[in-house]
Amino acid sequence: MLQQDINLRVFDTAVDPTAEEKIVYYRPGADRPLYRVWIYVDGPDLPFVDSVTYRLHPTFKEPERTVPRTVSNPNCKLEIWTWGLFEVKAIVQTKDERRFELRHELTYDRQFAEAASRELR
Repeated sequence: MLQQDINLRVFDTAVDPTAEEKIVYYRPGADRPLYRVWIYVDGPDLPFVDSVTYRLHPTFKEPERTVPRTVSNPNCKLEIWTWGLFEVKAIVQTKDERRFELRHELTYDRQFAEAASRELR
């Protein structure tokens, strides 16, 4: 059963949240550029998280991706390449096997004006 009483939020950013430089990475595409985006969870209940399953837009090759919480990835950070904004569903699995559903509309495009851009090929 999915519950909704966990003190966590889903965030997204076009700038690597662990990097010092604020750089937006993109790849030119046939119709539009692809942007490198990170999606992660944060909040007071983060220590209780075992993993997060992100449900992306159905056009992704793998629209459902599970990220375990580890020492090297404590926020269950997921990196994707995308061209558009959409709603992400995050299913949080806690260490005591409870599940919580969170939803988040991507907002990474708001960072473009304040960050430098670097094209990747």
